[in-house]
Amino acid sequence: MPQEFFSFLSSLGTYLYSTWVFLYFVIEVIGILLAVHAIMHSRTPQSAFAWGIALVMLPIFGILGYLVFGQNRFWGYTLAGNGNSPLDRAKQRIWSLMERHRCIFREEFQDLTRLCERVTGLPATTGNSTRLLIDGKETFAAIFDAVKNAKEFVIVQFYIVNDDEIGKEFQEILLDARSRGVKVFFLYDAVGSKLMTDSYRERLAAAGVQIFPFVTNRKIGVRFQINFRNHRKLVLVDGNEAFTGGLNVGDEYLGKSKRFGPWRDTHIHLKGPAVLPLLAGFFEDWHYIAGELPEIPIVQPEPTGENKQVFSFGSGPADEIEICPVIYTGAIREAKERIWIASPYMVPDAATRQALQHAALRGIDVRILLPGMADHKLPWYSSFVYYPLLRQAGIRVSRMKHGFMHQKILLVDNDLSMVGTINFDYRSFFLNFEQGVVTCDQQFGKEVQTMLEKDFAQSVEEDLCRYEKSPFFFRFLVRFSALFSPEQ
Repeated sequence: MPQEFFSFLSSLGTYLYSTWVFLYFVIEVIGILLAVHAIMHSRTPQSAFAWGIALVMLPIFGILGYLVFGQNRFWGYTLAGNGNSPLDRAKQRIWSLMERHRCIFREEFQDLTRLCERVTGLPATTGNSTRLLIDGKETFAAIFDAVKNAKEFVIVQFYIVNDDEIGKEFQEILLDARSRGVKVFFLYDAVGSKLMTDSYRERLAAAGVQIFPFVTNRKIGVRFQINFRNHRKLVLVDGNEAFTGGLNVGDEYLGKSKRFGPWRDTHIHLKGPAVLPLLAGFFEDWHYIAGELPEIPIVQPEPTGENKQVFSFGSGPADEIEICPVIYTGAIREAKERIWIASPYMVPDAATRQALQHAALRGIDVRILLPGMADHKLPWYSSFVYYPLLRQAGIRVSRMKHGFMHQKILLVDNDLSMVGTINFDYRSFFLNFEQGVVTCDQQFGKEVQTMLEKDFAQSVEEDLCRYEKSPFFFRFLVRFSALFSPEQ
C-alpha cells in the first residue's frame, strides 16, 4: 500500500511538473509575442525596452501589466470623419454651421489657429461670448440657471458625479427639466463616479433621462482596456451654450471636504459657434456607448452680440494624432512674454517639458502653479523629479498655501488662454478623453491673468533645489513614483 501511494504521488508530481512546464512555455510565448507588439507600438524606445524585458524575463507579471498599462491607443471607438455614417454626417453639419464664423487668430497666433484646424478638422470661430467662472459656488449657480431655462435638450457629462448634497440638487434640476419635456442625455465615467449610487441612476432613468456609464472595456477583445478614462466635464444646453472646466459634481468642489478644505477651481461658460465642437465630441462618446447618435438637432447657435475668437476641441486616446499635446505645445511655442500654467499635477511628457525649457531660456516668464497638498500620491511625488530640470531653465514653480487647487489653465502672453479639463500631465495628454477651450481675446485674457495673479499671491514659491536637499527616502519615493508615469 505505501509503495502504491508513493507511486501515485510520484506520478502526480510528474504530471503537475509537466503541466507547469507546458503552461509556462505557453505564457513565455505569449510574453514574447507581446514584447514584439511593445517594440512595434510603444511611444518611446525606452518604454519598448522596459516592456520587452519585463514580458520576456517576468512573463506572468509582465503580461498582466502590459495588458492593463501598456496600451497607448483606445480601440473600438469610432471617430467622426472616417466614412459615410450618421456620425460623419453630423460632423459635416457642424462644419457647415461653423464655416460661416470661421476665423484666424490675430497675426502672432495665426500658425496656431491653422495647427488646431489641421489636427481636429474643425475651425476656430468668431462671434462667441465667454465668461470665466471661478470656484464651485459661481460655477454651479451658472450651470443650474442654464439647465432651469433649457427648452429642448440638456447634455451632461462628468468624470465624477457623487450622490451627495450638490449631486442631489443637480439631480432635482435635471428631473425638473424632464418634467418640462426637455430631453436629458447623461454620461459619467464608471471609475470616476464610483460613489454614484444605484438609486441615483435609477431615479433619473425612471424619469426618462438617458443615462449611461462610460466603460472602456465593454467590447470583446478589449477587456483589459481599463487604463483610459473619460475625464471630460460638459453641460451643454439647447445647442447654444456650454460649460466645461475643472469642476465635477461633488461637495468637495464647493469646499465642503474636511480633508481638502477650500477648493480652488475654474470653469468657462461658452456661447456661440464654438459650442459645436464640444457637441461633436459628445456625439462620439455617446455613439461608442449607446451605438447610436442622440436625438439632438444640430442648429446654428444664437448670435451672442460679442466677437470673441475661440477654438474649442476634444482630445482622446482614440485620436489618430495626439491632439492635446500638439495644441498645448503649439501654444507654448508662440509665447513672446509669458507662459503661466495652473494644474493639480505636473508630470509632463518630454516634448512639452522641452518646449517650456526652451521658452524660459528665451527669456519668457514661465511659471507653474501647483496645489500645496496631494489628492493622489503618485503624481504628487512624481512632480518633484522635474525640479532640477525646471530650475536649470529658469522656470518658477509655486504651490498654493491653503486647501486644494484643481483648475487647469494655460495663459500665453496677454490674450491667449486655455481653460478646460486638461491637467499638465501625461495621463491627460495621452490616456484620457479631455476638452479644452482656447480663447484669443484681450479682455478674457486679462481676466485669466488677474485670477492667476491672485492665486500666485496666495501661494509660496518653491525652492527648486528641494529635491536634491531632501532625505534619501523622499528622493527614493519621488523616483519610484515617477516609474508609474512612463512615456510609452
